[in-house]
Amino acid sequence: MNTSSPETAVRQTFDTVAGSYDQNGVEYFRPIAARLVELAALSAGEYVLDIGCGRGAALFAAADAVGPSGQVVGIDVSPAMIAKTAANLRRRHANGAVVAVMDGAAPGFGPGYFDAVIGSNSVHMVPHLESAYGRYRTLLAPGGRLAVCAPASVLEPEPRVFGLRSIAAAAARFSVSPRVYPQEEAFGGTERATADLRRAGFSDVAVHVEDVLLRADSPDQLVSWTWTHGMRMMWDTMPAEHHETVAQEIAAEAAEYVTESGVLEIPSPVRYFVARC
Repeated sequence: MNTSSPETAVRQTFDTVAGSYDQNGVEYFRPIAARLVELAALSAGEYVLDIGCGRGAALFAAADAVGPSGQVVGIDVSPAMIAKTAANLRRRHANGAVVAVMDGAAPGFGPGYFDAVIGSNSVHMVPHLESAYGRYRTLLAPGGRLAVCAPASVLEPEPRVFGLRSIAAAAARFSVSPRVYPQEEAFGGTERATADLRRAGFSDVAVHVEDVLLRADSPDQLVSWTWTHGMRMMWDTMPAEHHETVAQEIAAEAAEYVTESGVLEIPSPVRYFVARC
């Protein structure tokens, strides 16, 4: 069992999964990131900070939105993630985007440097969010906005994670950190997040809760996908003798969502916040 701090455990986990993160064909992170960029209303020439950029789901979408006259800076606490994304940037010749290893809790940039700060499925893992919001507000120019998102907790009529009861049950049994979704509502829930953002100096806080369809070619592909992102912490914490049983439970429930075309489509809610200066 990993007994390191939650922050260290998160970094180590994403270093471990960097090579496979968002690469096995399951469709989830990119549609969410694309919607976040849409809600952030990025425009040509703007400067954008992407916190917890990972393999670039929001980074590349934002770079397309701001065009060659703008710039997107992606930061991530995982050196392995940054190395992979930097290589992708070079292959794509994405001249308007750069990446750096940096702690998303305290980005090292000057006041008013960015028009927008975004974070797709990342900022909810930053410790002491109420303080981090204030730092993000300082980074924004007048009229700037913060746009972040994460999975929304489903508790009724029964808990679900990524749309599945089986994942929620396993996550509850083999929890890693009490402050990281799904053990705690992402951002502390809508009311707390809205209050924290307003205290940090943001106004006009808009909240959108929308279903995204998690798409996979098969139940087995979905199970493999759960090893390639933050859920890896659950698997690493879980005693190995439980792996096969839990995987079978997830696959069996996922099979209930196979469509007539033969692919899985599992609805899962995502909560987006857009806060303006």
